Amino acid sequence: MITKETKDILMSDYPLFEENTRKFFKKDMSMPDYKKFSGQFGTYAERGMQTGMSRWRFPGGEINQDQLKFMAEAIRKYNLEHIRFTIGQAIQMHGLDGETIIALFKECFDHDIFCRGAGGDTISNFGSSPLHGIDPEEAFDITPYIHAGYDEILPMLKYFKLPRKFKIAIDNGHDASCHALIKDAGFHAKPNGTFDVYMAGGIGPGPALGIKVAEDVDPKKMNYYIKAMIMLFTNYGNYKNHNKARSRFIPAELGGEDEFKAKYNEILDMVMDVESLDIDPDKYARPITKTGPVDDSVLGPRVGKQKQEGLYWVEYKPLAGDADPNHLLAALDYVTGLDQVEGRLSPAAGIYFINLRADEARHLLGLLPEGATSDFERSLACVGKNRCQIGMQDSPGLLRSIIGAVKEADLDMSFLPTIHISGCPSSCGCHQIGEIGFQGSIKLVNKVPTPAFAVFVGGSECVDHPSFGKPVATLAQDVIPTMMVDLGHKLQKAGITDFHAWQAAHYDEFVAFLKDYE
Repeated sequence: MITKETKDILMSDYPLFEENTRKFFKKDMSMPDYKKFSGQFGTYAERGMQTGMSRWRFPGGEINQDQLKFMAEAIRKYNLEHIRFTIGQAIQMHGLDGETIIALFKECFDHDIFCRGAGGDTISNFGSSPLHGIDPEEAFDITPYIHAGYDEILPMLKYFKLPRKFKIAIDNGHDASCHALIKDAGFHAKPNGTFDVYMAGGIGPGPALGIKVAEDVDPKKMNYYIKAMIMLFTNYGNYKNHNKARSRFIPAELGGEDEFKAKYNEILDMVMDVESLDIDPDKYARPITKTGPVDDSVLGPRVGKQKQEGLYWVEYKPLAGDADPNHLLAALDYVTGLDQVEGRLSPAAGIYFINLRADEARHLLGLLPEGATSDFERSLACVGKNRCQIGMQDSPGLLRSIIGAVKEADLDMSFLPTIHISGCPSSCGCHQIGEIGFQGSIKLVNKVPTPAFAVFVGGSECVDHPSFGKPVATLAQDVIPTMMVDLGHKLQKAGITDFHAWQAAHYDEFVAFLKDYE
């Protein structure tokens, strides 16, 4: 439960945020200087420096009824037209002027949406399996631990000066989409009611899988493990070289994995000796008392069954995460009048509406566009160069071109895998862990610099065998849709429905196939 003291701490420098945002939009502050400051308030200037973005963070992707109502009010009040669900389980409002950014920060805060830490060199959003607490196949309900961890880290946003951003995630043991094994601090739920704990992972330049530092940890002790890693990061992180500042570079600096684990355990022991961070899960419980008549005829590609009797969820996964404001408003207006219905942002850049009875789920489906119905349509793309200051290529544009070409070819999309697209090496589209990943680049075609993407293959986000893909070819952007259509025909002709297994068994053949398009 966020205390008034914590809220006062988080708002203590709000006047400076107002002042610097106005300075930037009046051209009295440079973009680099504003970027250093604004990220910690969840906002960045967009390419061209005429507009900015407001990022709203939600622990575990949870959006309660009051926040859903506020979102609808804000969309109407400020005519928000570019609403983006992010891979980091946040929402980004794009194309904003300075005064709107300032106003939204304060109004979000009034509804317990804390944009602090949504960017910059600080603690990022608290990621999780989005259907925690309602997934029939989860190891146990991780909901109390998400909120207990979030409460613990919020004050740290002001107290700790970190070398770079720090990401935390908890998976529910069934859905690994939040990538807990590849975070600065990650917790993997097990059927015996405990966590395996991983530290110092991350994607981007120099990617690394998290190092397992503990097994069968009592979830009530989770905050000790988080605090210890943050302290190790502040003490041993690289404050001089921005490119080597993430926690994943620390093990090598300390001499290797064993040395890292020894240092981590030393700090952990100290934290356990001097801190009182035990979690009382009852304090953070989120009971669902609603029930409904069982009617599984509503189930389908966008509707799933909850563990609660007679309740269902509905997924809205817009292409590239870009929501249609009118459809979203219709959905928000409807669900905010229903008992106990909430939103859950997903790492697939979409949103689930949960705790729906079957008739409510059917009605909601009628208000939303078709959205993704296959793994391929759930493909991911970062915001791309049209908005991002450092983006090299148009990631959403490439995804739209690929999906459009596949539809025009009338291909069965079930044969194609989820693809991940990043506009630059930062891997905001998680291209390094996609079965097929694309990273924005430039290629000389007839001696002319041409928009292109490096193709990564062999990545996996599966808990049982996580791995990073390797770049094997660089393709001009305009040939990639054709390549994906041809791949779809190839897989469909061979009857390949398990792309991961096929790629592993035919790696050289697949690489040769890609190189034919270079």
